[in-house]
Amino acid sequence: MIVQWLFGSHVFISFSDAANYLHMAQTFLQYHTISQATDSPFLLPDPLRTPIYPLFLALFVLFKLPIFTVVLVQNILVGFIAVIIYRLGIKLFESRSIGIVASVIFCFEPMSIYWNNLLMSETLASFFFIFAIYLFVSKRYYLSAVMLGLATLTRPVNLYFFPLFLLMYIYEYREYLFNTVKAGGGLLWRKFLLIFFIFFLTIFPWMLRNKIQFDTWELSSNGWFAIYYFTAEKFTEIKHIPYTRNIAPVSPDYYHGKDRQILYFYEFFNTPKYKKYVIDLIKKYPIDFIKFHFTSAVKGFNNHDYGYIARYVLQAKVPSFPSVISDWLVGIGQWIWLAIYGFVAVGLFVKGRRAWQLFLLGFYLINNFLIGYISMVSAGGRYNLPFLPITLLLASYGFMSLWDYQKSLTKKRHV
Repeated sequence: MIVQWLFGSHVFISFSDAANYLHMAQTFLQYHTISQATDSPFLLPDPLRTPIYPLFLALFVLFKLPIFTVVLVQNILVGFIAVIIYRLGIKLFESRSIGIVASVIFCFEPMSIYWNNLLMSETLASFFFIFAIYLFVSKRYYLSAVMLGLATLTRPVNLYFFPLFLLMYIYEYREYLFNTVKAGGGLLWRKFLLIFFIFFLTIFPWMLRNKIQFDTWELSSNGWFAIYYFTAEKFTEIKHIPYTRNIAPVSPDYYHGKDRQILYFYEFFNTPKYKKYVIDLIKKYPIDFIKFHFTSAVKGFNNHDYGYIARYVLQAKVPSFPSVISDWLVGIGQWIWLAIYGFVAVGLFVKGRRAWQLFLLGFYLINNFLIGYISMVSAGGRYNLPFLPITLLLASYGFMSLWDYQKSLTKKRHV
């Protein structure tokens, strides 16, 4: 409300993707298609975005609600995420304190505050993803599969997390699934297949839409395009080799709106060109590319967009704010996160819930080592937003374990 009063509702769509999402919601209601096109005809279907967030925004546009109400609902979802993290602390670590500490830090963490107050898909995707984890921990596997499917239709990267859920299910019931003596293995295998089927059924309508409109079963064209556009460009810059930007010249028969160039880049029929370009780079420089990808992924763990927020948000709105102080605050924030990761590592040395810790940590690792350099681009820290609350939960567990250990040592000295 303070932001609305100080700067107006336009601040909630100040990031370019936010304006695109709002436009897609408007064109869906008017032309019944999800499109990023800004000039007539608006019936150019979008291959990049998945449908859930534009449809979510369309509800607000349909009832002519102000943009502020979208942000209000998103903050309510953030509140739900905080409650879920608290409940996970109790379920996984049998501690209210662990969940409370993680939830409170999450609610006041700068990156969380910033991105959750923009019309961006990360908040809704984070809610579905965290809720899927909670339902899975609660052994409500079928509903968990639905939630993860909705998370995937909000941000397609969630597709790559589904195997981790399946592996954890197998680990939890390994004594029954692979033991012919103990009863119940057959039922558990049927549940396993049903989980797989429900997840697939949730995402299948969008896959079918893409098959009909683009002749592909893929959920989004973003994968290889992003690697080509961000990772390959940066790698060629470091290697001092030419980067072929115009790899897919626009066809004269394509949509003639003012944004035709970028929309043409997104098309599925260009994906093989991006894929070939990247694979050729890897074949030519295999060691260098792998090294670049993995070192970028490691550095990306400490990109929390504090520098972006300081430069493009704080100083943009308050030009008189001293850059020395903002740089100092950014540095402090980075060091705090290194301490948080340290507490996560401490928790891994505590026996008892290590499998669940690795399960939760695995999502963050998969995401960063999947996207590599993309997590380091300007505002790239938002790609880690869904893993922020579970990282804080693991850090809280490590901190409280260390605290309890220190108290036990003190107690022994006084005996």
